[in-house]
Amino acid sequence: MNQAYVDASWHERPDGQGVGGWGLVLLLPGELPHRYQGQLDAPDNNAAELRAVLEAVRHAPTGEALTVYTDNEAVLAAVGRGRGPHKLAELAHEVQDEAAARGIGLRVQYAPRTRRHMLAAHDLANHARRGLRAPETDGSHADVLIEQRPAIPEARVSLRRHGERVTALVSLDPRSDVPPSAQALLAAVTLAQPGEVLLVRRASKVAQALWQQPERALRPEAHAQLAQARQTADDLGVQVKFQGVG
Repeated sequence: MNQAYVDASWHERPDGQGVGGWGLVLLLPGELPHRYQGQLDAPDNNAAELRAVLEAVRHAPTGEALTVYTDNEAVLAAVGRGRGPHKLAELAHEVQDEAAARGIGLRVQYAPRTRRHMLAAHDLANHARRGLRAPETDGSHADVLIEQRPAIPEARVSLRRHGERVTALVSLDPRSDVPPSAQALLAAVTLAQPGEVLLVRRASKVAQALWQQPERALRPEAHAQLAQARQTADDLGVQVKFQGVG
């Protein structure tokens, strides 16, 4: 099933006109998430939200079903249930006509802002409204999943980029001055390619804090190892973005 997570951002200019941004994370089976964004003139936030749904339909494969997730109640009413504010009716019809023309079976459902892909769509929309590209859309990126169980001296690190998936089982040294969760994160970073953005999921709060500020490590040896890993990543142009904290 093809899925899309959409969000919008809107701001009223001093002249009374509105500028908006839309963000879209499109999930297709067997592929890494596709991220899109754009800026538009919009009378209000709801219009920008509907534009995000329209873009999801436009970017989705023709002739296949698509479920679009949004946290906007007006969009759910206008597109999902054929109701909602009268001023959104024309935009809602545009979405439905586009889906019909492309042979897409469209469903619109609610998803909370706290969902990972909803947060990504929100960031894309905010950057687009300001005329910026979100960091994860610049250059190549890879999704990283860190799986670690308490009291087990091993972590599973999975990295997915276009055309490739890499999985590594990482032995964690309980005697190391670097906490086990941070050891797993450092192992994930070593799998990055030069210039790549790593979108890391399930990194612990400890690992995230130590990566962002190695000086917070309690022991000098840990501080030095973390700082060296950060320096190596910087030299290679590798960026680490945290998508959720485990």
